[in-house]
Amino acid sequence: MTQAPVLSILIVTWNVRELVLECLASVHADAEAPPFEIILVDNASDDGTTEAVVGRYPHVRVLANRDNVGFPRANNQALAHARGRHVLYLNPDTEVDGGTLSACVRELDDNPDIGVIGCRLESPDGSVQYEAARNMYRFRHLMFELLYLHMMFPRSSIFGHHRMGDWDHRGDRDVEAVSGAFMMVPRSLAQNVGGLPEDLFMYHEDLSFCLRIRRSGRRVRYLGSVGAMHHVGQSSRRSTARLALLDVECKHRVIAEADGPAWAAAARAALGLRAALRIGVGAVGLLLPARWKAAYPRVFDIGLYWLQLRWSVRPAAVTDLMPRAPEIVREPLRMGAWPA
Repeated sequence: MTQAPVLSILIVTWNVRELVLECLASVHADAEAPPFEIILVDNASDDGTTEAVVGRYPHVRVLANRDNVGFPRANNQALAHARGRHVLYLNPDTEVDGGTLSACVRELDDNPDIGVIGCRLESPDGSVQYEAARNMYRFRHLMFELLYLHMMFPRSSIFGHHRMGDWDHRGDRDVEAVSGAFMMVPRSLAQNVGGLPEDLFMYHEDLSFCLRIRRSGRRVRYLGSVGAMHHVGQSSRRSTARLALLDVECKHRVIAEADGPAWAAAARAALGLRAALRIGVGAVGLLLPARWKAAYPRVFDIGLYWLQLRWSVRPAAVTDLMPRAPEIVREPLRMGAWPA
């Protein structure tokens, strides 16, 4: 750990103490890993995350935010302190397989035209997560969602296009976007594109980031031959905020960035139509047995889709219900082994 790091691993946490400790254990267990440093930013957890990390891994540099500043901004805080040739945006609910870090670093070093590297992500049951390599989210994908076509035909090259459902995600290839759960980038390039987009509190910032990388002239590369386990959305499951409402706003912003303002306007109307249709589905659910509603709570959540419908008509009406980064960010506390 004394030599200059090749890789800076950036981790943002919020109330996932045990998972981040497992994540850190997987990184330290990798005998093939290149020289690395770890910069962890905690977004005001109340579960003792920072104390546990510093106690077990005192060499990890920890920034303890006094407020939840959002996922992208916290990653950018870490990026500002990175010293490695490359940076790895790594979710705290991942466990990296042995050899994955070195394979991704080697791919970046050998191919200077590559801007982002992602790897295969698997659930604890061994199933591959198709979100690890995707096409950019565009207006047509929203229309497929409106009609549930992406769920009825998930392996279709047309209706499953966003998640590349007709491919098993086990090979290596260039893609339009990789998952922010594991995203390795040359540090200078990450800085040149401004880091992760801070106008998004969370959700789909990886799509926007990969789009900006591709527009800079670099490729996005997916290595399905190496991998990591990903528990998926553990922090968001602990949040009581209307994250589904935030998801709608972020999809709209991604479409605006990818397709332009005209398609963004159409997307806002389509999101309103989708919400109206799902309110109808939710109303039908009132007549169904309780076990159906328990099995598919999101499908029958009329209140949620009413909020989404209000957003499509007047976004400002529900803005206060969505999580936002504070306008003034207090200086985070530094813990762990910071250089003098």
